[in-house]
Order: sequence, then structure tokens, then C-alpha cells
Amino acid sequence: MRTKISDFTLFMTALGTLAAFRWIRAGSLPETGLFAAFFLLLYAAGRIDLRTGRLPDWCARAAFFLGALSLLFFSEPALYTRLAGIFAVSLPLFLICLLKPGAFGGGDIKLMAGCGFFLGAETVWFSFLIAFFSGGGWALFLLLTGRADRKARFPFGPFLCAGMALALVFKFP
Repeated sequence: MRTKISDFTLFMTALGTLAAFRWIRAGSLPETGLFAAFFLLLYAAGRIDLRTGRLPDWCARAAFFLGALSLLFFSEPALYTRLAGIFAVSLPLFLICLLKPGAFGGGDIKLMAGCGFFLGAETVWFSFLIAFFSGGGWALFLLLTGRADRKARFPFGPFLCAGMALALVFKFP
């Protein structure tokens, strides 16, 4: 029996392996556990969005919970940076949705708010830039190859999750 493994799964598995080596070498068990839980959350959210085209609210709530839990173990990012992270990406996405309804889903907005609390403003903004350019590149590829027209929609959550995973692994910025 053959099992089909998606490109998203392969990408996130490779990043997860790199992250595991990095965190285990750091030697902090709480840090390793929290980052592993956050990474698994990103993977689950991306897979759910790929499969259903929706990001459930529990993903954002779980990100907020992990952010609150990490306050007990980490001094960085500072609380004010985490609070700014809630709005750094989610507020611009919300405003874009007010101007062009349907541009982003509500799940994307809520997930970025929760993840912004965990990552802080700078990192969540950088991860959004990664997602924006990779998602834009994918859209361009679909248009140029004729697989989609200008009105086609695709889930953006996997790009958001992959951007945050990259930011975590390589400690951007």
C-alpha cells in the first residue's frame, strides 16, 4: 500500500527535525516542549486548512494558551511585544477584509493574533512576510500554468503556518 505524503507534510517534517535538534541542543526542557507543541499546532492548523479550507477557532485559542504558558518560562519576547504581536498582522488582515470581503478568512486573522501572542510582533510580522511572498508565488504559478484564474481561491493558512515555522527554526528576526 502506498501512502501519499503532501509537500506541506514533507516541508514541515524537515523543519520540525531541524527545530528538534536546535531546541534539544539548547538543553531547556520547558522551551523544547513549548516550541514542539507550538510547532505541532502549526502543522495541524496547516493540514486542516489544506483539507477543509477553514481554520477552526481552537487553533487560535491553543496558540494563545501556549503564549500564556510560555510567559512562565521565558523572558523573551517581553509582554508588551507579545501584546503588540496580537495586532501586528491580524489587524492589517482584518482591515484588508473590510475593504475587500473574503480576501482572508477569519481563521487566518484569529490564528495570526494567537500566534502573535506566542511569537511577538517582530517575529510574527517577519513570518507573515514569508507567507505573503510564498503564497503570492504559488498564486502566480497557478495563474501562469493555467491551473487557476484570477478569481480562484486557495487556503492561505498553510503558508502562514510554514512562515511561522521558518521563523521559529531560524530565529527570525
